[in-house]
Amino acid sequence: MTHSIVQKHPDRGIRKFELVDDEIEYQISNQFGDEELSVVLSVLAPEPVVDGSMMYFVSEVNREALIKMFIDLPDAETFATFVSTVQQRIREEGFGKLDADHRESEITQEQVDTTIRMLETYLDPASIEKLLFALRCLSEAPDNRECLDEVVKAFNGLGIQQGQVLTYAPFFNTLVLNAGLD
Repeated sequence: MTHSIVQKHPDRGIRKFELVDDEIEYQISNQFGDEELSVVLSVLAPEPVVDGSMMYFVSEVNREALIKMFIDLPDAETFATFVSTVQQRIREEGFGKLDADHRESEITQEQVDTTIRMLETYLDPASIEKLLFALRCLSEAPDNRECLDEVVKAFNGLGIQQGQVLTYAPFFNTLVLNAGLD
């Protein structure tokens, strides 16, 4: 497993990446100066996006590029091994996913009904149909673990719309895995 790489680009400078605990430390040095960043793995989607000579690990919530890497630097094998290691770490921990096990307080019908109304008011109901169906099931049986698991499954399948749901339905914040509070 490769836990760090250094990328030297003739025009864009040097980028260093290192996996440290639950984050990637990221250093950029170029003609404009030096910059250091840390990105917590819990916010990254495990599948990177390729755009020309660049590869991006993007936010699971808003799809913003958070880690920007030059493809095949320092060499194709080292690059592929590092990317594979990052993907494995994200997947092993279930980063960026909701988990019903993180819900500690009681769920009430009123709370679920409020969540449904908020989502129907601020989002296109047709675009989150499966989530709304699962929430209605949970509203009818707030103690039913299977219904809660279906809500989590529907949310995890939303992709880019997860950010909008989190914005308008605070109920989901109590289900977020690896929120840094563990």
